[in-house]
Amino acid sequence: MDGGRNLAGAGMWNFLWRLGVRSHDCTVDHLPPPSGSILWAALDEGINPSRVQPLRDWIAAGGYLIASGDARAWSDVLGWPAGSWTTTQPENPYAGLAWALPQRRPELIAPARWPVGVSATCPDGARFIGSVHAVQGERQTPERATLLALNAPALVVGQRYCYLNGHPFAAYQAWLQGQADLQPWLAWRHRLFWLDEWVSAVADVLFTAGVIPEDLPRRTIAGLGSTTVVLRHDVDHSRDLSYLEEENRRGVGGTFAILRDKNFGFWRDALAPHPAHESAFHYNTGRRAWIRELRARTAGATTAALEPDADAVSGQGLMRQIAWARANGIGVQSLHRHLSYLVYPEWIDGLDAVFGNGADVLGSSSLFRSQVMRWGTRRVDGMTATVGEWPDPQFPSWLPFKVAHAAAGGRRLRGWETTSMMECEPELVDQLLRHRIPHLEQRVMTLGFHPAHAAGTTFHRSGSLQSFIRVLDVLAGSGADIQCARDVFRLASAASEAAPDPR
Repeated sequence: MDGGRNLAGAGMWNFLWRLGVRSHDCTVDHLPPPSGSILWAALDEGINPSRVQPLRDWIAAGGYLIASGDARAWSDVLGWPAGSWTTTQPENPYAGLAWALPQRRPELIAPARWPVGVSATCPDGARFIGSVHAVQGERQTPERATLLALNAPALVVGQRYCYLNGHPFAAYQAWLQGQADLQPWLAWRHRLFWLDEWVSAVADVLFTAGVIPEDLPRRTIAGLGSTTVVLRHDVDHSRDLSYLEEENRRGVGGTFAILRDKNFGFWRDALAPHPAHESAFHYNTGRRAWIRELRARTAGATTAALEPDADAVSGQGLMRQIAWARANGIGVQSLHRHLSYLVYPEWIDGLDAVFGNGADVLGSSSLFRSQVMRWGTRRVDGMTATVGEWPDPQFPSWLPFKVAHAAAGGRRLRGWETTSMMECEPELVDQLLRHRIPHLEQRVMTLGFHPAHAAGTTFHRSGSLQSFIRVLDVLAGSGADIQCARDVFRLASAASEAAPDPR
């Protein structure tokens, strides 16, 4: 729960993956010979010192190492003076951590209450770059936040290593999968591209410092364009075929997420003659709160009261939902969250069970605007449970990525996870497509729409269908590639399983 423990390994993998670098896993017991490779490693507090000798041997053999995690755990590996490092946390419980680097704006690198290594002694043969500060006061923007120096270097660069202080890769993974809330920090960057811009900025720091070469081999996902768009339709309780018909008319395919309700057979049969479209499963995360609903009706309200349902996604709960979908002819190659609840970490347990027992399930689109209920919280309290503001994607990273199971040592789940945005107007889609980020050559954007609103005024005064038609016009004019979610996941898997890059 604290400090992103066991998340850094997956964070490193996703960081490199987002840059287009194909890496592979190794263990300290089976390190390959250096031969010009770069080893990325994270150590948590309390690691057994006998386990780190292979890391010393790697450096001694001429290998280069990029390190993050607990500075005291790294001291013996990197040859730092004994006792020269301690660990501290910001004094204020809401204060995060930021790097202050020469000629750069402050860079947020960890959420509130995370630890950081402290040292005033630069090791022999190394150099300190920048410093780590607590971010407090009016923390919503870097220009107005109060930055309090912590006597901690941001980077320690030696001849054969670079140590990144403040657990940045664990923080990246925590923000990616919702363990930490990004909402307080969204104004530090473009709020719709926050995590992508963070990857670009950290990579640029490493390029500029000479830590990683700018010609590091990088590859895009074969079969996807520089911009790929997934058109996701949560059919919910509607039978409106307008979106399906418009996509057929234009010759593009959409992903239709089918819910377990009285309309599932209608949508299964409607999609069957159109193989270019994807039949997908809309898994449930909530239930009706009957007592609250009765009270609401007594008070004259007509909206059904809902509450999160952890049992629907934890343990074998999600597996049971998938089994129903398979038995009823609903596609399960991609899964799509229904309702506003993201129950953490039960949701990760449920996905892990599904990916571990169903090879036909390739990935999920669970991370979009939601009420994130962390560690047993039952209502939004602004701390352990938070909600995203419209139209924030809340998890702003535009390429499929891997979720980490912290309770299983940080193991990455087999399948993919994706960010999406719901009911984007055409002008916003145009802005999304025009925004480009240095060092990131490829992106996949999932845009969600609800057939139930095609003829209604919930999201557009003239009905969402007219807005959707204009969205398709914008996509056609941009040259964006349009793919179904299942195909994006399949191509991402093929790319990630290819031979790693030589460095």
